[in-house]
Amino acid sequence: RRRNSAPVRSPSGSPGGKESAGLRAPGSQPRSAACPPNPQLPAPGPVPLPAAEAAPQPPGGRLPAPPARAPAPRYEEPPWGCRPPAGAGYGLEVLKGGVVLGSVRLEGGSWFLVGRLPGCALALEHPSVSRHHAVLQYRGPGSSPEGSDAAGFYVYDLGSTHGTFLNKARVPPRTYCRVRVGHGLRFGGSSRLFLLQGPEEDQESESELTVTQLKALRKQQQAKLEKTMLGEDSDEEGDKEERRNESSQNTEMSCSWGMGEDAEEDDAEENPIAIDFQDVQDAFYMKDPRKALQGFFDREGEELEYEYDDRGHNSWLCRVKLPVDDASGKQLVAEVLHSGKKKEAMVQCALEACRLLDARGVLRQEAVSRKRKSKNWEDEDFYDSDDDTFLDRTGAVEKKRLNRMKKAGKIEEKPETYDSLVAKLKESENELLEITEKLKASGKAQSQPAAQDSLDEFMTEIKSGCTLDSVTRKKLNLRSFELRKEQQRLKGLIKLVKPTELPELKPP
Repeated sequence: RRRNSAPVRSPSGSPGGKESAGLRAPGSQPRSAACPPNPQLPAPGPVPLPAAEAAPQPPGGRLPAPPARAPAPRYEEPPWGCRPPAGAGYGLEVLKGGVVLGSVRLEGGSWFLVGRLPGCALALEHPSVSRHHAVLQYRGPGSSPEGSDAAGFYVYDLGSTHGTFLNKARVPPRTYCRVRVGHGLRFGGSSRLFLLQGPEEDQESESELTVTQLKALRKQQQAKLEKTMLGEDSDEEGDKEERRNESSQNTEMSCSWGMGEDAEEDDAEENPIAIDFQDVQDAFYMKDPRKALQGFFDREGEELEYEYDDRGHNSWLCRVKLPVDDASGKQLVAEVLHSGKKKEAMVQCALEACRLLDARGVLRQEAVSRKRKSKNWEDEDFYDSDDDTFLDRTGAVEKKRLNRMKKAGKIEEKPETYDSLVAKLKESENELLEITEKLKASGKAQSQPAAQDSLDEFMTEIKSGCTLDSVTRKKLNLRSFELRKEQQRLKGLIKLVKPTELPELKPP
């Protein structure tokens, strides 16, 4: 049974559904030549894909950007750069913690880039290494007037943040530094050590001296430096001065009006503190000013004493009285106000004292006649005018007195023997026993109840010697402590010098 339906007209105007269903697809052949092409249909071309099969598009309709290229290193090869000779065997041996991790061959180019980027010839992953850190550049033998000595590898730091180190010394940036076979390289804070490998001709020349000779040479240099710091080389300067005087006497005598031909004006008397900064930096006492100042005081026969004054807020005023008079005849004093530790203030004060003495030309000279005469300690029984034995609680005054007597030769120091050490030990033990008994007797007397007035009883005990006052008791306690330390020292010395005990000889 057919259902009546309205005729459907195709886009070409022909009725019927068969033509509409039989539209050819783009690119297909027509069934008959009587059907001309419809100008309203799209031109033949590729069929668009459905929405489900279309390629995914990024949000916003933009295509992804291509990957960024690594920046080119800011390095231009110098004209003297060339490739290392074939078969030279140049390379880098990689060590970490004393263990060999591998090696890198330096072949196929005249320079090799070191950095953190993957494109570098020597790529490192340490965060302290820059992207383009350094360059290893080879120099040929015919590119320099020095010849084959200048031929070899050079390290060139590209201004890295954490630097490049050659044999533990940081190389200056953008400067070619010679790297010989056997030298070690470090880049940034990396713990890897890169040793340059290559021919033996490129190794650094070794010293002909042995290790013992090198150590002896180093000791001689240190001893010479110490003599210069302490001014002990003034004898040699004196000999040179005498030779100059003898040579000057042989020259033709003429009127010089009190001025030598090579005389120079001395501005130090007008302003002795006005010293050139470079001269101060090169002065011998800059390394250890305390030692240099102590040597000057020892030559003068004086005692070096530092006076401190606490100014608050961690500030110290350090003062040293120098055995030299100024232009007005007053004693020269070096003072420094320093903010920091007390020991740092002492160092700065010693440095200032050395500057003042060096400005007057007396720091490096021998102890000859000075403007300020040395004290005659023997007239004052080797005590200073400021010394007070009553207020001294540490025994420092007596120690200073003994040192002065030793310097003056009043006390003869004899070498200690086993018998003398044993005798001193017995004396110290007896003295310690007496002090202990005195302290015990004084303690018992204080613990007994008072039978009469306390003041009268105290005065009676003081006169009789049964009770000790607080000052005497403190001195005895301090003396007992010193005796115990002395006993320990003597026992150690006795143990060292004790003669060997031999078995008794038995009659045959």
